[in-house]
Amino acid sequence: MKKIASLLTLMLPLLLLFSAFAQAIDLDGSGSFTATGFYNLTGAEVVNGSAQGSSTPWMYQQWHCPCSIQNWEYAGVYEKSKGFRLDQESLFGLQLRKEFTPTLSVTGQFVMRAQNPNNGSSPSVDWLYASWSPAPDSPFTFQVGRLRIPLYYYSDYLYIGYSYPWVRPPPDVYGWPIYEYDGGNASYHIQLGKSAWTMNASVWTGNFKQTYDAYDTLIYDTNPTTESWKKMWGSYVSMTNGTFDVRAMAMEYRDTTTINNPGAPATTVVSNQFTRIEGLSANMDYQNWVVRGEIDRYQQQSTALGINNVYKYNLLGVGYKVGDFTPMLTHSQYTTVAQPIEAQKTNSIVVRWDFRPNTALKVQYDVNIDESQYPYKFFGNSHLLSVSLQGIF
Repeated sequence: MKKIASLLTLMLPLLLLFSAFAQAIDLDGSGSFTATGFYNLTGAEVVNGSAQGSSTPWMYQQWHCPCSIQNWEYAGVYEKSKGFRLDQESLFGLQLRKEFTPTLSVTGQFVMRAQNPNNGSSPSVDWLYASWSPAPDSPFTFQVGRLRIPLYYYSDYLYIGYSYPWVRPPPDVYGWPIYEYDGGNASYHIQLGKSAWTMNASVWTGNFKQTYDAYDTLIYDTNPTTESWKKMWGSYVSMTNGTFDVRAMAMEYRDTTTINNPGAPATTVVSNQFTRIEGLSANMDYQNWVVRGEIDRYQQQSTALGINNVYKYNLLGVGYKVGDFTPMLTHSQYTTVAQPIEAQKTNSIVVRWDFRPNTALKVQYDVNIDESQYPYKFFGNSHLLSVSLQGIF
């Protein structure tokens, strides 16, 4: 409890600062150039953990375990031996938007992360794209530039913690080595007749190359690894009536992963390998009830090359709002279908407290169970306590 009290003391100055900016900032006086932002001050501690039936400390890659991975994209890992830490997931983001005409605008999103091994610099450019519509009231929108891959329901808001009930979306589902693309998309938005339902459909295409990929380099390969997704294309269709929300997504791409071995020739793990990802989400906000559900499947198979990489992952969360508080229970899991099995399941309880406008304090407890069947100790089982102050302005 002393650590939580200490964290709250650190949160207070940020709370006072950002409460003053509870709306978009007009940068040019005309409203055509605006800035909005978000922040997550997140701290967590591994309470206990074990691997393969033993609580004896072990090493996995560079980490002293018991440990818990909570961000696969940026290799955010909490180690029990290091106690409570604020330097794995905390971040500050700023989104700038310039409207040139009612139908043409440019948007950039820049994020400063406490942990950013992918390019060794901060802030990073998460988004930088132009948007155009044929007319102000047109159902069509076209975008080109750097955008986030809409793999998941919360892809566009993955690092805007205020937008979802958890401290972070369940990492059993959310997290891949490539998370953005350079390319373009087209979307179509329409109300379905005179009903309360609206539909949004989108298609996208592009490529992306990460020359130093934290997911591959730090979590699996130890040597600098480059991964690229080429000939990427995908689509999704979502429908909502304000209470229910459903979304279906599918995408395909060609994957090439190369390990740069010091003092030796580079090793290409996969080359131009066809890969497919499919996903389905269903959510409900009815009266005080909050339900979040998502199921996805990753498939990368080649009989000739002996590749059988298939991941299945899903989550289900149920919460109930009581005044400014929203307690929620969530179960998530992922597993591979071929040996050696890599698998994990997590049971979580989180309480969100919306104690100020545009600001939420969340406390979460995760029980992670490692069901991987590796001959060595992987991340193992862990109990993780997280506290996060999250807001938007």
